[in-house]
Amino acid sequence: MLEDPDQEDHREPRWSDTFEQRWGLIAYAVALVGDELAAGRWTIDEDDDTYYGMVTAPVLEPLTRTERHIVTSWFSAAEAVCVDPWFEPITNGRHRLWNTLTHFGDRLVPVAGDALGYATPTNTEVLGEAWPELYRAHVDELAAIEWFDLHDPMNSRFAHAIGQASRGEHPAPR
Repeated sequence: MLEDPDQEDHREPRWSDTFEQRWGLIAYAVALVGDELAAGRWTIDEDDDTYYGMVTAPVLEPLTRTERHIVTSWFSAAEAVCVDPWFEPITNGRHRLWNTLTHFGDRLVPVAGDALGYATPTNTEVLGEAWPELYRAHVDELAAIEWFDLHDPMNSRFAHAIGQASRGEHPAPR
């Protein structure tokens, strides 16, 4: 179970304006963006090997600058909420998850796979020729997880992309 990251770290709140944010509205916007991504409704810049995409997600009311930043960061390469199914701790985004989880209701909570973010031409060049070996291990780890639902379209895409990387292919968004 997720624990308040500030209490877990034995510190004062990380962000002084945490309690000023409308976390329900933030969760709603994040879920909308996640739904658009899951449906494949995005445009990408083909010249960018990180495959940043743009979606249109009309929110109930305008977000403040900070709230927009929180939503945008959720899906950014540098600050995405990240966790791989085979890895226990959340790689990034504990504070955002803690503040929004109770607001998602029955909507899916979009998270990025950490390992998959390194399966780009730029990153695999640095990892060296043996980079597919890392992903072969992830294929095995993913197959061993009983709760991972391959019927979910995003989970299926994730598993397919991990498989592609294990074969030395750079997964493209689809």
